[in-house]
Amino acid sequence: MLMAGQRGTWTMGDVVEKSLEGPLAPSTDEPSQKKGDLVEILNGDKVKFDDTGLSLILQNGLDTLRVENALTDVILCVDIQEFSCHRVVLAAASNYFRAMFCNDLKEKYEKRIIIKGVDAETMHTLLDYTYTSKALITKQNVQRVLEAANLFQFLRMVDACASFLTEALNPENCVGILRLADTHSLDSLKKQVQNYIIQNFVQILNSEEFLELPVDTLYHILKSDDLYVTEEAQVFETVMSWVRHKQSERLCLLPYVLENVRLPLLDPWYFVEMVEADPLIRQCPEVFPLLQEARMYHLSGNEIISERTKPRMHEFQSEVFMIIGGCTKDERFVAEVTCLDPLRRSRLEVAKLPMTEHELESENKKWVEFACVTLKNEVYISGGKETQHDVWKYNSSINKWIQIEYLNIGRWRHKMVVLGGKVYVIGGFDGLQRINNVETYDPFHNCWSEAAPLLVHVSSFAATSHKKKLYVIGGGPNGKLATDKTQCYDPSTNKWSLKSSMPVEAKCINAVSFRDRIYVVGDIQSRLTAGPSGRAGSCYRNEAYCKH
Repeated sequence: MLMAGQRGTWTMGDVVEKSLEGPLAPSTDEPSQKKGDLVEILNGDKVKFDDTGLSLILQNGLDTLRVENALTDVILCVDIQEFSCHRVVLAAASNYFRAMFCNDLKEKYEKRIIIKGVDAETMHTLLDYTYTSKALITKQNVQRVLEAANLFQFLRMVDACASFLTEALNPENCVGILRLADTHSLDSLKKQVQNYIIQNFVQILNSEEFLELPVDTLYHILKSDDLYVTEEAQVFETVMSWVRHKQSERLCLLPYVLENVRLPLLDPWYFVEMVEADPLIRQCPEVFPLLQEARMYHLSGNEIISERTKPRMHEFQSEVFMIIGGCTKDERFVAEVTCLDPLRRSRLEVAKLPMTEHELESENKKWVEFACVTLKNEVYISGGKETQHDVWKYNSSINKWIQIEYLNIGRWRHKMVVLGGKVYVIGGFDGLQRINNVETYDPFHNCWSEAAPLLVHVSSFAATSHKKKLYVIGGGPNGKLATDKTQCYDPSTNKWSLKSSMPVEAKCINAVSFRDRIYVVGDIQSRLTAGPSGRAGSCYRNEAYCKH
């Protein structure tokens, strides 16, 4: 059976008020309208007579004629049962019968018409609805009634059945209802069932019917950001089960479906042991680019950005904003770290900025003009006016700051950037002069090493990684001046080069890479051109700048 669960019935009076324009007409047992309700006086010589109850009288009269087999002009033969009807009533209620009786078809002239594709009980239900506007829909007959109503184009009955099925959705019947909606092109019902499956994915994915989903339907479900799973491994295992269910015909579809599994978000151990080692994965070269993307993400963290690196809404993981340190309006420096989860609209508790082992909290060093960056799921901070050589990383699993190897050269007003899975600490001020020193951190060995120095000594500049290169933009070569230079580092050659200059000289700025552009914002001296929003900014693309 399509439907499962408790038995129950609905009358059209229960359904139609939800799906049609208005309530059913009152029954014939109700008293007639008063004369005053039927007329509208236009002037002394005219009245407008509007008898809204006449339609009910006509409906009841036609049904009585049908029951008495009076004035009927067609007989519908269904199985071994015959139904006497009026052509005009059927044509008025159904586009199917209107086409049959109003065009030059043989049925237009035949007294007896054989109806196929529907059983007698269902036909009786539809004819009752046609003559009385009422019908009994149950969990046992809803599929048959919907299919017949769709065939004969009783569109309001189709809507009523769809509403019934939507209310009756559960994990056992939803896939069957989805197939029914797909078969009969009921787009609204199909969308509602797909949303139900997305929201109840964990309860449905192990059902036998789920393995019968068409590939395009499965693709749409797995693509959704709202897919309710606790971990992405559930999605991967669902895909592999679906492919193995009909392996000979579905193996070629694996790359298409796997495209919507967010492999980069899998635990690295699980990815190596369960994904890369899977026999079906290994014999399907078309999926190798997806595997390579996941490997690069595990190596480089947030440098790799795609639809597959975005956490789903309901997974345990989600991207968060962290506001680290800073100062209040009265110039009091704070050690608090504020963490905001925009998806859940909540604030998370995060450990304060760290202290060295020998400090008391009351004597905590001020974290001033330090730099920070994220690598994978960890936050790194370095340097600062009173913490010049310090480097710490925040581990979210234990909610603690962990001190790592000191910088070789202390600094502040510098920047940190992630490139190729390594952390770069660039330039800055050492208390005496702007420096061009660049250090790289290897997380695996917990050590710093020197990279090629900057071409221009700067502090308070903007820096970001973009297309496997590192960009240093603007900054101050001394305490008063700013530069418009753009310095570019290529890790494959360990060399810096100068690129197109900014439209203006600027310092105390920040940069971010988004798609094929680098956006530069800020400048404490407001030298950048203000755009329509009132904010200053500039955009770098194809070795040329444009103002925003």
